[in-house]
Amino acid sequence: MDDAPVIYGLEDFQARALSAHTAETEKINFLVGTQSLRRVNQVQLIEFDDDTSLVTKQTFEHPAGEVWRVVAAPQSPDLIATVYNNTQDYCGEFGAAIWRLPLEGTSSGSIDDSRSGGEQVERVCSLEVGEGECGQGGGGGGVGCQAWAVVWAPEQDSRLVTLVDNTLYYWDLQAASKSAKVVSEVSVEGRGSVSLGVGRWYPHQLGTQVAATHGSCVRAWDMRTMKSAWCVDAAHTQLVRDVDFNPNMQYHMATCGDDCKTKFWDIRNTDQPLKELANHSHWVWSVRYNASYDQLVLTCSSDQRVILSNLPSIASQPFGTMVDQEDISKEEKEKNEGGEEGVIQTYDDHEDSVYAVEWSAADFWTFASLSYDGRLVINKVPRSIKYKQFL
Repeated sequence: MDDAPVIYGLEDFQARALSAHTAETEKINFLVGTQSLRRVNQVQLIEFDDDTSLVTKQTFEHPAGEVWRVVAAPQSPDLIATVYNNTQDYCGEFGAAIWRLPLEGTSSGSIDDSRSGGEQVERVCSLEVGEGECGQGGGGGGVGCQAWAVVWAPEQDSRLVTLVDNTLYYWDLQAASKSAKVVSEVSVEGRGSVSLGVGRWYPHQLGTQVAATHGSCVRAWDMRTMKSAWCVDAAHTQLVRDVDFNPNMQYHMATCGDDCKTKFWDIRNTDQPLKELANHSHWVWSVRYNASYDQLVLTCSSDQRVILSNLPSIASQPFGTMVDQEDISKEEKEKNEGGEEGVIQTYDDHEDSVYAVEWSAADFWTFASLSYDGRLVINKVPRSIKYKQFL
């Protein structure tokens, strides 16, 4: 019998910003940022106890405004970055900053739920250049959000990039001295009003590349030279909403977009995708590879659904492949690959657009999804799939 979903509400807050607590590898933690025009917004640190299925939280006020994105530092549990909309005086100015969470006393034990209020995140430094203003507005479709993103380098707190309008800024962060400076930048020309959207640091080849969505395309730059590395033109027929790299296979990448599709690419040959999925009926906002078992892929959409897919045909090492695949029969190989290719399970626990889905950094079988009505749902990979790894 599979575990029931755990549903947690954000106390009347709306939300679309979700991140795994990357540097915390012992506890199943997630970070959520809220959006409210009337209340002081929050960053909530959510801890899920796998044994009891209980959720506890620690709440920090985020005085800069609505949180449109939240990103955890790869090495320091108390460092985060947010992209925010400062709605004071209705100016609607977008910005980004590094913050420190006051986590004293929680590193060796569980989160103290009694400390849920009153504390603020501490601003370490700003990541703003120029005005940092997004004049497109931030309505329900999230157009304004696309003008800003923060991307932390894998395993390095000191390196990150921000995407602002048509420009990628490469930052050097010195958290101890509370300073950050732009060390280089590169702009995309000739695209009119199309802004860079979300970004992802390429985890292979010593982390020398960063990719970003740009309208219906995905572009990448070499951070050593700040020159173009590769491009997937017309990756989708409409806006690309997200991009993720296969953590275990060089050159493999996933994208999703407003054409309701999820596509998988080899960046060495981008004429055609390796695979294309059309499982959603509305915009697909997020796609995530499982960090350990890359045949497991999550997607979420404005159709209020989260879908877990099994894709052994484009995985690095499908379940059960501990023996030479040439020495086993076709039937045994299909069994070892973890079942048929396609949708494992569709999750209908949300009642609003699902803007984000993330795998836990501490448990490869646990994931969380967040919908705009402030509903956070924690689920686990079905046991029938999980146990195939040990057959």
